[in-house]
Amino acid sequence: MAITQDGSQAFGLTTPTIDGFVVESFSRSFTSNRVDLDDGNGEPLGSTTVPGRVEFSATVQVGSGNTTPTIGGEITYDTDDYIVTEVSVDETQADYQRLSLSGYQKINVA
Repeated sequence: MAITQDGSQAFGLTTPTIDGFVVESFSRSFTSNRVDLDDGNGEPLGSTTVPGRVEFSATVQVGSGNTTPTIGGEITYDTDDYIVTEVSVDETQADYQRLSLSGYQKINVA
């Protein structure tokens, strides 16, 4: 029996495709920076957390007719736009070609 790459079984994914690629996994990381506050003598007064950017990583299957995303290119997943900063191509025998993508959520959507 042949396996059909149709993306019809999304399971826990909110969006089964990214720009025509079948999504195997997608994760978001909500980052932050800790800022320490000191007095004039260098003694700690406290600290606060400043939210950072949202970063993503995804694994997608490459079908025929798909063009590999480029560094600096944009993808859309679940109505959010992301900038691609890394693309890795994974190929194994008797399996689909896969792409591992990573990057960050576009902040200035215009």
